[in-house]
Amino acid sequence: GLIMTVSKPCYFGNLLLGIVGVDVNLAYILEDVTYYQDSLGSYTFLIDNKGYTLMHPSLTRPYLLSEPPLHTDIIHYENIPKFELVRQNILSIPLGSQIITVPVNSSLSWHVNKLREIGKEAYNVSYAWKMVQDTSFILCVVVIQPEIPVKQLKNLNTVPSSKLLYHRLDLLGQPNACLHFKQLATLESPTVMLSAGSFSSPYEHLSQPETKRMVEHYTAYLSDNTRLIANPGLKFSVRNEVMATSHGTDEWMTQMEISGLNSYIVRRYIATPNGVLRIYPGSLMDKAFDPTRRQWYLHAVANPGLITFTGPYLDVGGAGYVVTISHTVHSSSAQMSSGHSVAVMGIDFTLRYFYKVLMDLLPVCNQDGGNKIRCFIMEDRGYLVAHPTLIDPKGHAPVEQQHITHKEPLVANDILNHPNFVKKNLCNSFSDRTVQRFYKFNTSLVGDLTNLVHGSHCSKYRLTRIPGTNAFVGIVNETCDSLAFCACSMVDRLCLNCHRMEQNECECPCECPLEVNECTGNLTNAESRNPSCEVHQEPMTFTAIDPSLQDALPQCINTQCNQRTESGDCFGVLDCEWCMVDSDGKTHLDKSYCAPQKECFGGIVGAKSPYVDDLGAIGDEVITLNMIKSAPVGPVAGGIMGCIMVLVLAVYAYRHQIHRRSHQHMSPLAAQEMSVRMSNLENDRDERDDDSHEDRGIISNTRFIAAVIERHAHSPERRRRYWGRSGTESDHGYSTMSPQEDSENPPCNNDPLSAGVDVGTHDEDLELDTPPQTAALLSHKFHHYRLHHPTLHHSHHLQAAVTVHTVDAEC
Repeated sequence: GLIMTVSKPCYFGNLLLGIVGVDVNLAYILEDVTYYQDSLGSYTFLIDNKGYTLMHPSLTRPYLLSEPPLHTDIIHYENIPKFELVRQNILSIPLGSQIITVPVNSSLSWHVNKLREIGKEAYNVSYAWKMVQDTSFILCVVVIQPEIPVKQLKNLNTVPSSKLLYHRLDLLGQPNACLHFKQLATLESPTVMLSAGSFSSPYEHLSQPETKRMVEHYTAYLSDNTRLIANPGLKFSVRNEVMATSHGTDEWMTQMEISGLNSYIVRRYIATPNGVLRIYPGSLMDKAFDPTRRQWYLHAVANPGLITFTGPYLDVGGAGYVVTISHTVHSSSAQMSSGHSVAVMGIDFTLRYFYKVLMDLLPVCNQDGGNKIRCFIMEDRGYLVAHPTLIDPKGHAPVEQQHITHKEPLVANDILNHPNFVKKNLCNSFSDRTVQRFYKFNTSLVGDLTNLVHGSHCSKYRLTRIPGTNAFVGIVNETCDSLAFCACSMVDRLCLNCHRMEQNECECPCECPLEVNECTGNLTNAESRNPSCEVHQEPMTFTAIDPSLQDALPQCINTQCNQRTESGDCFGVLDCEWCMVDSDGKTHLDKSYCAPQKECFGGIVGAKSPYVDDLGAIGDEVITLNMIKSAPVGPVAGGIMGCIMVLVLAVYAYRHQIHRRSHQHMSPLAAQEMSVRMSNLENDRDERDDDSHEDRGIISNTRFIAAVIERHAHSPERRRRYWGRSGTESDHGYSTMSPQEDSENPPCNNDPLSAGVDVGTHDEDLELDTPPQTAALLSHKFHHYRLHHPTLHHSHHLQAAVTVHTVDAEC
């Protein structure tokens, strides 16, 4: 991970003896700031004495960072009116506080989430800071006022009927363990997971492995009603939160037996602000997982009292694409109106379940297969929760983060013209150095929304809010083909126009590069006015288990997909897919059937799974899990590497042989002379010609002429074939082409070398079909060499296009 060097000079009087320093993990230094949790309306940040930010709620946890945070001034994170004066006081006064008043329309989005008094036009922000002793760091605590009074949980005892089970099932050796898709799990009881925020020293918890003895200590402390067992390093309020959540999870066990929705529910869970998580079926979780930084938690907190939709997204546990609905838990109705939540509950459903609900409640949605009449559900940011294209096998669906601007551009264009319903926002994301553009829909909509722009006769729509939720349901009736455009990139999230953003222009949610001066950390004038974004959802990793356990353990829930013969009984059921399309992705099956997800993901037989460890169809064959498990990984990998090495050696030997042949007519130079690498000219000589040229000798020296020699009797077409080659084609940077040669049809009479060399009748290897050879070397002994040969007739003259080079061979 990232480290910070802490150093200090050592003096003896005025004499500098040296500097002592130590490298400390950045996550350890910043843990108190990262996991600060006092109340819903407060947060902290840490800066240096020049105003540069080390940690802020908008940044990713240092434990997960692979690169240093952006070198940025705090004024870009706290981008609200009057903060510049606060910044000056923070940097000039070692200890102090200040309160500023901020208009609601100029506030940060995550400030509004902490502000719950509806109807107010302004709110107060209190800053209190202090310089950390013997350092150049300044710690600041921010409180959004008026502060909401928070009720603290009283000391609770364990419920006699409940069983406290820690999530480390791999260490506890749970006898009733099973597999919930890919996760080690149990149906016996919900499991408790304590994230890093539950510990007094989060970094220590993350950096050291959990052992069976530590897990037993956690369990004994949390279930002790006598209060005699020592605290194993947890925050004071964590124990009461664990006890309080046990009262709500008992209902899960009952619903597991009687609920008709069990075939569509992946899991149930509840999380507290301090990072306590209860989940059912009880599952093994990754140690770095923090439920308070997941989208379903953040969206619920931003919409207190509403059923909040999030998704679809790919479940790391192996359940495929899921949609989460979550809801805040409040201590009283008064706390609900103020927005203060003590926990968030959530349920993961399969993606197809919500489209099944649409078809059941609105049969008109499925009259023509969703081609002309389409129904959809979208959440308050415009992302689709249910839509025909999300479940269409030929649409390469399901896909995450599909927006209404992607799938219904005509509706999106018209919606933007409705006043006070949707607002296009932008913010600066310093974690990935981008400017994010996104939509926010008004969840207080009353009544229905219909076509506003006259002339949209081809497509009629009606949109209404689902009461008590952050979602909307819509119906589109498309009677004829119509064209509508929303600016969307097909290959990435980059905005097509980063220099302009209009409220009424339809464009997909996208991002632009955040232009930052790397030396000063300042932004451009235009981007410096943007508010900072909320913290992004952290990536969730899957905790791998022993492969031997995967082979030995059964699945916790068996939905018996192969026994479901009707589409309605299979559609949306856990781990089941209604297979409709053949492995080519185009041809419909003569008879559709229900099968496990791994056999036809998305409804396509043998389709590739989005999970890395699962393989789909290759050609017309489908690789099953048994075939994958039986493959000897070591020998196969060794064989592949061996084949690669053989191929590399073969290519090297071939290239070496080609270069050797191209230079075999040149005699080796003396030690004090230089060798010259020359271009290879393509020719189509046969094997007979190759053998005949091996006996040909050419005198070499440091003064040479590189020539292309060809018989005068050959046709001009053939000369052009060799002399017309470009010097940039396969000459390896050693081109000897002259300006006259670098042309389409070079003249044959430009500075020709007419060599009247009498080679004699015994030189039988010079036949009419012999192709030209590269390289003729001439020296001051050339005339002496000519005297040994009789003179040829004029009909046997040779012509050569040459370029003369002079090389000084100096040691």
